[in-house]
Amino acid sequence: MHQEPIRSSSDDFGAGHSYNSATGLAIAGAQSTPGFIEWGEAFTAHSKFDVTQIVMALGWITGVNGVTVSLDASNGGAPGKTMASWSFVGLPQLGTTGSIVQTKLFGPGIVLQPNQTYWLVTAPIAGGTQAVWNLNSTGVSGPGAVNFGSAWLSTTTASGAFEVVGKSVVPEPGVWLLFGTGLLGILSAIRTEKRARI
Repeated sequence: MHQEPIRSSSDDFGAGHSYNSATGLAIAGAQSTPGFIEWGEAFTAHSKFDVTQIVMALGWITGVNGVTVSLDASNGGAPGKTMASWSFVGLPQLGTTGSIVQTKLFGPGIVLQPNQTYWLVTAPIAGGTQAVWNLNSTGVSGPGAVNFGSAWLSTTTASGAFEVVGKSVVPEPGVWLLFGTGLLGILSAIRTEKRARI
């Protein structure tokens, strides 16, 4: 497969990856004051592409400094099967910056399909963790899901700032040639069969 230049599937950052530094979606461990909270944000792939990086705006409040993030398929309007997972540690203190972002780079192999919904899910890295997924600064809101420990609850919310970037995957010219040759062969066989019946 041939890969086109990198393009963004979903991006709700402001200019220069800016975001709302003062507030965000709460991410908390089970032993923290609010209790367990994890958030999922949905996005739709606009074309078939291979994910190359995911950029997020995350802030730390207290406890173990970090979050676990996953890229999930969709399951009935909520996060489903995990396609990839990783951790971000050493997050900036909430409210101290509006431009420091966390970036995860990917090798080839995580291919998103066009018009399919996927989820980014952010969970606490430890029981005492309190962190936030900083809100975007562009006013974007959309489908989200929150889990307080027992089940996903769907909601529409101001979106946490994130960007999913990848390379569009298009078939090589040789694949199109092979497809065309096969199609001609099938049409020729159908035509020959019709002649034989006459």
